Amino acid sequence: MKNPSEELETLKENIQQIQDELIQNLLGCVHIYELEEDMYQKMITLINQYTKSAFRITKAIEAQEIIELVLVKGIKNKQ
Repeated sequence: MKNPSEELETLKENIQQIQDELIQNLLGCVHIYELEEDMYQKMITLINQYTKSAFRITKAIEAQEIIELVLVKGIKNKQ
């Protein structure tokens, strides 16, 4: 098992790789094969912002699902 710092770094690298692939796929769809560095950095910044928003929403959904599951189980156990 890796130490927590190495695992965290690996996960961050995986996210960055996925973001790079997303940009490449989107640009490929519109037949753009070269991009200036400043435009690439703007795209990465936007993707990071949207990723953070999506992550917060996903965590909220998961929390709500857990709350509902606990409540449903609690109600069933009382009956």
